[in-house]
Order: sequence, then structure tokens, then C-alpha cells
Amino acid sequence: MKVNEEYFNDPIIAAYMHILRRTNSYDEIDKFFTALKEAKATSIWTFFPGSENKKIELFMNRAHNMGLKVVPVLQPEVSIEEHPEVRIICADGSTSDDPRYFNIGCFNHPFLLEKAKEMVKNFLEKFKDHPALYKIDGLPLLSFVHEAYYRTDVPEFGGGPLKPCCYCKYCVEDFRKTMKAKYGSIVNFNSKHGTSFESWDLIEPPKEPSNPSLWKEWFDYHAEIIPKFLKEMIEYAKSITPVASTHELNDFYPCSYQTVFSGNDIYRMARVIDVGHEDMYPLEFDHRYVIYVYEYIKDLVRAAMGFDKLYTANGQSFNSWLGYKVPVAGMSEQIYSCLAHGSLGIVWWVDWRNLNLWAQTRQANEEFTSLVNTFRDYELSNAEVALIYPWTTMELKMDDVFNSDNLLFYMMLVRSGIPVDIISEQQIVDGILEKRSYKVLCAVGSSVLPPETAEKIRKFVEKGGTLIQDYEGKPVGNFKSVYPELVAEPFIEHTVYTIKTRLSSINRLNGKIIPVGNICEKLSSNMESTVIARFENGEPAAIILSKGKGMVVKLASMIGWDYSNYPGHYDFALMFPSQIRRNETVRELIFEILKKAKVQPPAISSNPDIEVAVWKGKKSDIVLAINHLDQNAESKITLNLKDKGNTAYSVHEYFSKKTIRSTKDKRNLSFEAKLTNFQGKAYLVKKVVNQ
Repeated sequence: MKVNEEYFNDPIIAAYMHILRRTNSYDEIDKFFTALKEAKATSIWTFFPGSENKKIELFMNRAHNMGLKVVPVLQPEVSIEEHPEVRIICADGSTSDDPRYFNIGCFNHPFLLEKAKEMVKNFLEKFKDHPALYKIDGLPLLSFVHEAYYRTDVPEFGGGPLKPCCYCKYCVEDFRKTMKAKYGSIVNFNSKHGTSFESWDLIEPPKEPSNPSLWKEWFDYHAEIIPKFLKEMIEYAKSITPVASTHELNDFYPCSYQTVFSGNDIYRMARVIDVGHEDMYPLEFDHRYVIYVYEYIKDLVRAAMGFDKLYTANGQSFNSWLGYKVPVAGMSEQIYSCLAHGSLGIVWWVDWRNLNLWAQTRQANEEFTSLVNTFRDYELSNAEVALIYPWTTMELKMDDVFNSDNLLFYMMLVRSGIPVDIISEQQIVDGILEKRSYKVLCAVGSSVLPPETAEKIRKFVEKGGTLIQDYEGKPVGNFKSVYPELVAEPFIEHTVYTIKTRLSSINRLNGKIIPVGNICEKLSSNMESTVIARFENGEPAAIILSKGKGMVVKLASMIGWDYSNYPGHYDFALMFPSQIRRNETVRELIFEILKKAKVQPPAISSNPDIEVAVWKGKKSDIVLAINHLDQNAESKITLNLKDKGNTAYSVHEYFSKKTIRSTKDKRNLSFEAKLTNFQGKAYLVKKVVNQ
């Protein structure tokens, strides 16, 4: 489902509600609905009790009467206490017994699917034609399951990490069935994994990672369980009546190895829904404000949805579960971050006990609606750089030092004005590097890859692409990096490295010293490579070498960690706050390497704390600027133009219509941006047509 023209007239500006259990009168409902309308929201995403039709009807009718639309969130509820048979079974034999959470049961258990279908049937048979339903392309939009994941602990609240799971009889039996369909014979299966099972009925999923091939097979299978559940639930709904589907792609661990155990591979889950929706906030479980992770998941979902489908975001209108206050001015920052990364709808999670905080979203909602309406005639700038989502590294390394490396490097690209697509290993196998004509692929935090993915990347480089690969460490079984021969030793101690190169594109940084942010490896001696940085003992820290028509940039350290230690700017803990660091020399080095690979950012901000993004139109561009600081900030924004002639351009603030002075130099147009704390602004850049 591509973004239909009609959507731009009625974009999703919504709020979540979960109030029906305690809502019994029009007065209670009207209080919240009035607050919604006053803040310029137009729809409600509502958790409905499974069979309380009278309450649902009351709610739906009142929404319709007040001019609000409804997206039902169909959330099956199974009590672990009443149905202990649905519990998740972990590798260590423990079970998921905490009844606080939805969907704590196994998604392979037939009872859970049965209850889910009952809920779908009950709702659609009664309300499928209700006029309050929000529609896309004429179809009612339904959200299937809120936060579907294998929950085995509460790491965000001081518990342990999520555990390998699920080893219930339904998962084991389905794993055997799936492997038989995939491999055909037990001989083929054993040959693949170096095992000696005598029959399909004797296969046991691994409970520890000593056999990397089998471990990965098991967790690749595990990642298909939730998509399969969603697919069956959605297909059942569509057998009753035509609907458009979405699902809240889970945010808990968007780039953590625990994603593997939670069963949340967003790329697999996105395959089965019509409209993307992600569940990420900048300040949910932490005292640190992770605005760049908030943006990261949007670029991830955009790629997972195939780049041309609608995908929406969550907004945070509540304070952290730990009590830290979300910045009120940050409502603007949130919606502009959504738009800068292609999310054309927003669903706010609201603290309905704090309607004053919700009221602060009004201006943000108005600006979001207006810009989405305008973007029907524009396209977000295409990315020339892709970043690999490190799925296999998560499965096999099980160490978030790699995932953080990936996130921190992403932040570096964003702060340089570089659009980036976050792509999966399978998308690479399927040919995405050629289809989207990337100039640079970044394997940062991706230390091991499936062999078929590595082979595709080698072909990409041979044909003229550039690969940036940082620290790898030891291979895991047959899973290695693209060019493992470039590493001589997987672990070595270093403290700093210095940029030293003859390359004209980089030598302006010569003499700059960069402290090592995490771990290092020793690079192999390669006389054909060009050294661009050396450790304190003279050994190469970064090299460039040619491969066919392309080049490989090999870094011996974790470049994301060398740049920073957290994907945000603020720690709101007043006692013992973390000291968040950034080394802009690292960002400048990577930026110069990207320029050498002929990457041209659509716009550059002289102040990296002010992010910049460009929506391109046929006759004009819209430049978005986002101040990620809690203070006033200024930046010189330089826009790369389509032509290099004598065409004149005008720049105006999109909403105030204020004329902004600009200067043109060849193919660049520059203007000054001034923003208040956490503010986003839009600028309209147009060609001046002489009368």
C-alpha cells in the first residue's frame, strides 16, 4: 500500500487511549475527547476490551458525534494465572510468570491465536461499518497487537536481560516442521549444521551457542513466529471484511542483541502489515534523552516497509516511567524528527492525568498536519549511504558493545547531514545495493555476516562501491566479515590514534589525535593500502585499499565509540549524571571519507547540533532544521542545488513567511537558521522567476 493522495488531506494525528475499563459515562469520555480536539488531534488509537460491546459502542458513537476517528488496537489478553499453559519456556527451564504484561505467552500456542481471532471476529462483526473508523484508501485501519514480543524479564526496570526462548512443545514441533520443509532431508540439515540427528522428530533446538550455525538457524526461525501470528490474525480479519493493517513494531530493544530473544525482527514483521508504525520514545525508560535512537528506528522502519509505504511514529506526551520529565519544548523536536526521517503520521502516548502536558502538543500537531499536507508534492532526499542492521552480530556475539557502535555511528551520520538507509542483511542478498544505487555501505557494529550477504557486498565493492568496516573481532564459526583477511589479531591494546595521510581529501585533519573509545584489533600488513591514521606505536589504525573498481575503508577500532558514548545530548539525572562525550574530529574524518566516495549531502549544517533534512519538489525544496539542544542555537545551512547556473532563489520561513537572506555560490545556497530550544523549523526554498 503506497501513500495514497487522499491520506495527505487527513494524516494520522492521534493519541493512544486505554481508558474503557474505567469509563462509563459521556462526561468522562467528553473530557478526554475535548482535550484531543483542542490539541488538534483527529483520531484515537484505542485499546478495546475483548467483549464489552456496550462500552465500545458508547465510545465509538461519541467519537463520531464529536468528529473524531478511531483506530482499534486489537489486543488479545490471556491471563497467565488462569492459563499457565501458554507461558514461555526459557533455555534455563524458567518460565514467564509475570502477569503484568500483555502477550507474555508464546505466540506459537494455539490458544493465544484462538483468543485473538475471537476478538477480531467480535469487533468486526459488530463494528466493521461504524462511521467512526479511520480509513486509508477506503479501508478501516486496524492495529493488530500492541507490543508483540517474547517477554521473559524486565531489564528496563532493573531485571535481568531477556532469555533465549521459547522451548515449549509447540515451538519445538513447529521448528522441526519448518526445518523439514526448508531442507527436505535430515542429511541436508545435518550437513548444513554439522549435527547428527537421526530423524526430524529427534531435532532439538539449541539452548546455548556452541554451534553457531544451529544457533542462528534457531533464532532466525524464532524471529518468524510473531510475523506468522500477525499474518494469520490479519488474514482472518480480511476474511471477514476488507481492512488495512498495522502493528506497533516494538521499541524496547531497537538495536540490542535482546531483540533476538524478544522475537522482534522489524524487517520480518513489516512484511505482513500494510502500514508501518513504530513504538519508540526519546525518554521512556531512561534518564538520558535518546533523540537519535528515536530517529534511528524511523529510518529502520522506512527501509523495512520498502521505502514507498506509509509509516507512522509514536510521540511522547508523558514523563519517563522513572519520573524524569520530558521537555515540553521537545514536542516540536519530536514532530520535526519524524518528518526529517519520513514518518508522515504520529500517535502520541498521553498521560491522561496530565492534560496540561498534552495541551503542549497543539502547535506541533498543527505544524505537522500542514507540512504533511504539503509533502504530497515532495520527496525525502534519497540516501547514498546505507548502514547494515547488525542482526547476525546480535545473534552470535550477544554483546551490545557492537549494537551501540552501530547506533553511535548512525548519530554521527545524522549530525553530518547524511541521509542513511538502515538495511537488513537479507535485503542485501535480495539486491538492494544495486536497486537503490548506494555509493557507500557501512558495516559498523556488524562484525559477522551470513556468507551470502558478505558475497553480495564483495560484488558491490568490485563494481565500484565503497565499504566502511570497523572493528570485527573474532569470526564466529563460518560467520565472518566481508574481508576477514584484513585483520591480523582480534584484540590489541591502544589508547589513541593520529590522523596521518597524504590523501588530499583528508590531510587537512593531519595531526589530530583521537582517543580510542572502546576495543581495537591489529590490521594485517598490506603494502597496497593507504594508511590514513596510526596508533601511538605506529601501527595502522585506519587504511583505505582498492578492490576492483571500488574501495574498502578499514578501521581497527569501533568508530562509533570513538565518536561518542551515548546517542543523545542530555542526562536528566541530577545526582551522578553521565558525562556524554563527542569527538567531532571523528565525524569530520568520516565526512571526508564519504566525500571521497562522491557522497553529496542534500544540505549541511555548520552546527551539528542542528540537524538538517531536505524534502525535494519539482519547483521548490523544503528544508527542515531541528535544534537538538535545550538552548537557543544558530547554524549556517548550505543547500546543494540541482543546477549551477545563474538561477536566483528565495528562502522563507514556511509558517511565518518571513524572508531569510541567502547567498548563492555556484551550486550552493546558504542561509542562517536561528532556533529556540528543541525547536524545529521548515524553510521554503524556491526559484525566483523573473516576470
